[in-house]
Amino acid sequence: MKTRAVLTLPLALVVALLAASLTAPAVVAGTSVKRVAAAEQYAHELLNCTRTGGFVRADGKCIKRSGAKRHSAWVKPLRLHATISREVAWPWARAMADRGFCAHTFASLPDLTQRMRTSGFHYRFHGENIGCGSSAGSPKQVVLAVHRMMQAEKRWRGGHWRNIKEAGYKSVGIAVATGNGRTTVVWDFYGKRY
Repeated sequence: MKTRAVLTLPLALVVALLAASLTAPAVVAGTSVKRVAAAEQYAHELLNCTRTGGFVRADGKCIKRSGAKRHSAWVKPLRLHATISREVAWPWARAMADRGFCAHTFASLPDLTQRMRTSGFHYRFHGENIGCGSSAGSPKQVVLAVHRMMQAEKRWRGGHWRNIKEAGYKSVGIAVATGNGRTTVVWDFYGKRY
């Protein structure tokens, strides 16, 4: 079983997120949280750019080079898995936006393994990347910022980076939720193709 990545943020980003959270409106559970399909597709494109050796720039463009000039080793792109997106990633993205948390586990809610099994995915080779940001920017801007933070972990082979580049993963479920002044992003990786 893959271990879940620990979110490691540069100090400046932590300070910025903390400042934004102090000015963000109070979270009211049960308010309207919306799924953002266009941002989910964008997150999939960025993921496969980095996965196949490309580099996502600050403007969101994927820079692809061949051979020794690649940003990283080429790994087969992940297919977007509709069921994992809908039944595993989306409920978690929605819960994070609705309840105002950003974590792999929370109170009595099911963890990733439980969510996978409940949805019929019993193969234990899976992992998860999550990210959260203020809804002051568009959902796509949050997706880009979170992806670039995870891409930057290449230098120290952080957990998010390892999930992105894990050759054993074959598919991914992605969900982006927006509501309560925040955007949440979930990538749930799975190592068996259905």
